[in-house]
Amino acid sequence: MKSVLRHQSVGITALAAIALALSACSGAEGAAFGADDSVSDDATPSVTDTASSTAQQPAAPEQSAPVARTEQPQTAPESRTETPARATSPASTPARGTSAEGAATEETTAPSAAPAPVHTRTMRVVGNQLFDSCGQPFVVRGVEQILGNQLPQGNDWLGLVRQIASTGANAVRILPGVNTLTTENVDEILTYVGEQGMVAFIDPLNSPDDWYARADVKAMLKKHESFLIIDAYGEPQYDDVVKWRAEAKEALVHMRSLGYEVPFTVYANQFGRGLPSLFDYGAEILAADPLHNTFLGWQAYWGNTGYYQEHYGYSLEEAVQAIVDSGLPIQLGLDHITDLPSTEADYGTLMQAAEANGVGWLWWDFYNPYGAENNLTEDGSTDNLTATGADVLVNHPASIAHTAKLACGR
Repeated sequence: MKSVLRHQSVGITALAAIALALSACSGAEGAAFGADDSVSDDATPSVTDTASSTAQQPAAPEQSAPVARTEQPQTAPESRTETPARATSPASTPARGTSAEGAATEETTAPSAAPAPVHTRTMRVVGNQLFDSCGQPFVVRGVEQILGNQLPQGNDWLGLVRQIASTGANAVRILPGVNTLTTENVDEILTYVGEQGMVAFIDPLNSPDDWYARADVKAMLKKHESFLIIDAYGEPQYDDVVKWRAEAKEALVHMRSLGYEVPFTVYANQFGRGLPSLFDYGAEILAADPLHNTFLGWQAYWGNTGYYQEHYGYSLEEAVQAIVDSGLPIQLGLDHITDLPSTEADYGTLMQAAEANGVGWLWWDFYNPYGAENNLTEDGSTDNLTATGADVLVNHPASIAHTAKLACGR
């Protein structure tokens, strides 16, 4: 997600202090939506850089303003192409009880085989569903992870991603501090993610320039485009629908102009929490993508105080049902401790509703030693899960272990 941290380096000591005061907020991604269409790869790329949005945060009544995901410490639409329908035609069976003599013989029609899924260079969004590059529906069940200077300790970035892969997650949103990680470091991580049959979201932090516009970055990301999703527009750091609507469309056009063909994400107004903004303007924003290969994100960090539920007029179950009813491709971001002052969120209800409706989600976040409220692990390893981690990754009926399926049927 784009945030002020993308444009400034943060010292490890200061970050640690900030993180202990912040709750985790982020997530996205992405992608399980609910249509039955498949996709074809006939579009040509052309577009955008993720516009980073910064502004003063809104002060919501009854609670402090939301804290953007990437403010946590991180150290020193519908596609125009569809595959053929998958339905098979039933075979006709001969009528019973006809005699061999003089009886009309009914013709038997052999069942037609379902067309094979269409393979594409990139993943695709069709209707309200995401498809992998093998043409199969893909429902995101993953986590987010900031990577930076001493995050994790010892800068073993690949080792931490290996731990994420071992959970069975089928997706990971990587937020690399590109003032610390080189293009080669990011390349190594993405290569490993692809080898595991996972999908990678990418959102660079602390970039002093337009990271996506760099020739070395473009060439590197091109190698991984079959399983890559780019955050074109992260959580806006304000509550202003008019500004958000304009900036989101501009970001899509800019990123496609850079030549990227992979799916993009755009998050809702008000730090990603303003779900109704997606219902009101989501179709318009999706239409701004020349390749029609974008999906939307709702950061479902609605705590148990009920502020957002009352403000927007939805319970959590009603919100997920409204997503389904909208027909829009909307993915959830989940966490446990939401806005300051710390408020618990009913993530279990959201996980169950998402599973029942084929809606994707990403968890914020897997491991952050400087802001541990939502960590799924105590130390970055799967050997020491937090109570929340055991629930989200293993024990809950809609946990990653019970529901995640890797890309391309792996």
